[in-house]
Amino acid sequence: MSIFLLALTFALAFVPGMLGPFSDGGQSETPATNRVADDLTQRSLGNATAPYVLDGECTRAFFDEGYSRCGFDGGPIQQRVGVLDRTPVNVTISGDVGSSEDAILCWDDSASALVECSGAGGETVLADGSNPAGSGGKTVSAQRVALLDGRDVTVRVVMW
Repeated sequence: MSIFLLALTFALAFVPGMLGPFSDGGQSETPATNRVADDLTQRSLGNATAPYVLDGECTRAFFDEGYSRCGFDGGPIQQRVGVLDRTPVNVTISGDVGSSEDAILCWDDSASALVECSGAGGETVLADGSNPAGSGGKTVSAQRVALLDGRDVTVRVVMW
């Protein structure tokens, strides 16, 4: 009888902990986040023959939700990156342009160049999606370094 009770106690104490990683909802977003980051930097925002080199026109179109001769269609960001509509996602391009700190970048249409976002008109903000701040801290992110307009930038994808 004592061996049975000891085995039962062991099962109740350790089995839920062993099954925990498989029942956690955040684990399923990890492959999706990496897939989206790879797809954006290696195909959708550029050319598959030159991975990690982003095309300026495709990048602007992605964040403007405009037309696309590139690897995505217009519409909500979930549609453009190929995830379910109910999946909150945020895509941001940041880098060092003009200062020594990493900042969210914009495309200045009048100068046809990458700039740090200033809030002035004529800029396309290279960030789109929901704000991950209200997610309760349970986010999964992936980032890739790429080249845009001759500058190193960081493409960050966050899902929750």
